[in-house]
Amino acid sequence: MATRHGSVTARSAGLATATASAGVLALVLVTFVADDETFVPDGARGPAVWAATIAVVLVQSALLVRERRRPVALVAASALPIVLAVAAPSPLFSITALPVLVHSFRAGVRVGFVRLRWWLVVAAAAVAVGQFVNTLDTGRTDHAAVAVEAVVQAIVVVGAPLLPASVVAAQRATRDAQQQVLVAATRERDARIGEAVARERAAMARELHDIAAHHLSGISLLASAVAKQVDTDPDAARRHALLIRAQSTSVLEDLRRLVGLLRSPEAVDGAIETVATVPALVDAARSAGHDVTLDVHRRSTASPAAGDGIGPLGQLAAYRMVQESLTNAARYAEGASVTVVVDDTDDTRLHVRVRNTPPSVRPNVPGGSGFGTIGMRERAVLTGGSFDAGPTDDGGWETRMSIPREPNRPEER
Repeated sequence: MATRHGSVTARSAGLATATASAGVLALVLVTFVADDETFVPDGARGPAVWAATIAVVLVQSALLVRERRRPVALVAASALPIVLAVAAPSPLFSITALPVLVHSFRAGVRVGFVRLRWWLVVAAAAVAVGQFVNTLDTGRTDHAAVAVEAVVQAIVVVGAPLLPASVVAAQRATRDAQQQVLVAATRERDARIGEAVARERAAMARELHDIAAHHLSGISLLASAVAKQVDTDPDAARRHALLIRAQSTSVLEDLRRLVGLLRSPEAVDGAIETVATVPALVDAARSAGHDVTLDVHRRSTASPAAGDGIGPLGQLAAYRMVQESLTNAARYAEGASVTVVVDDTDDTRLHVRVRNTPPSVRPNVPGGSGFGTIGMRERAVLTGGSFDAGPTDDGGWETRMSIPREPNRPEER
C-alpha cells in the first residue's frame, strides 16, 4: 500500500510539473514571440501582469498534487483566475485555461461524470465569471456578446476533456472488472484443487487403511501363533512363519501398486481387485487359519462371472468391503466362523454380506477406530449403493453392501 501511494504521489507531482512547464512555455511564447500588441501587456503593468499570470498558473498546477476523490482542486483551479481577472486583467488570462483542462480531465478519469456533474457546473461557472470579468476589464462594452463568449469558453474548457476522460475511465473499469473476474476464477480454481486434493487424500487414507489393516492384522495373529507353537509344534510354527512372509510380501505388493497408481496410471500392473478375486481373498484367509465360507449365488449356471455389470469402482468397493470385514472378524472375533455371501441374483444390484459368529474367546485387543466402517460406507456411496453394519441376533456381526449395476450391460446391448 505504501509503495502504491508513493507511485501515485510521484505521478501526480510529475503531472503538476508538466502542466506548470507547459503553462510557462505558452506564456513565454505568447509574450516574446507574438508581434501583435493585443497579446502583450504594455507599459509599466507588463512585468507585473506577466508575474501574476505565472503565479496563478503555478498555483493551479500545484493543486494537481493533492490526491482527493472529491474534485475540490478542479473548482479551486477554476475559481483562482477570477482573482487574476480582477487584479491584473490582460490577454494573457487565457493561459490559465490550460491547468483547468488538465484538472477536468483528471477529475473525469478519477471520479466519473455521474458523481462529478455538480462540481462541473460550479467549475464552469467559475471559468465563465473569470473570463467575463477579464474581457470587460480589457475594454469591451458589448456585455451580451462577452457573456456568450465566456459561457462557450467555460463549456469547452471544462466539458471538452470529459470525452477522452470517459473513454479512459471506461477502459480502467473494464480492466478492473477483468482483474476481479480473474481473481475470482483463480480462487475458484484453488478451491477446486483443494477439494480434489482432499478427496485424493481421503481415497489414499482408505486404501492405506484397507491394505495395512488386512495384512498386518493377519501378520500379528500369525506371529502370536508362532510364539505359542515354536516349542510345542515346530512344524506348525514353520508353516505360520511362511504365511507371515507371504502376508508381508502381499503388503509390499499392495503398497507398490498404490504408489504406482499415485505416480502414473501406466505404473499400475494388471493385479486388479474385483468381485472375481474375492475367492482368492477367502483362500488367503483360510491359509491364515481362519474358518471362512464363501457362497456365490448367480442368476443361472450359464450367467457370466459374479459381478457382471458392476463398474470398476463398485468392484473395488465390494472387494474392499469383504477384505475389511475379514480383517475385523480375525482381529475382534477370534475363533469365530465367517460366511461371505456374494448374491448376484438381482438384475439391478449386487448384494455382498459378510457375517461372523460370536468369538470363541474374549478378544484381547482394544476396539477399533471406526475408520474401516467409514471407508466401506464412503465407497458404497461413491458407487451409488448402500452400506449397513451391525450386530446379529446371536451376538455376531454382519456387514451388508448393495451396489447398483451400470446400464447397458453386454447381455442387454
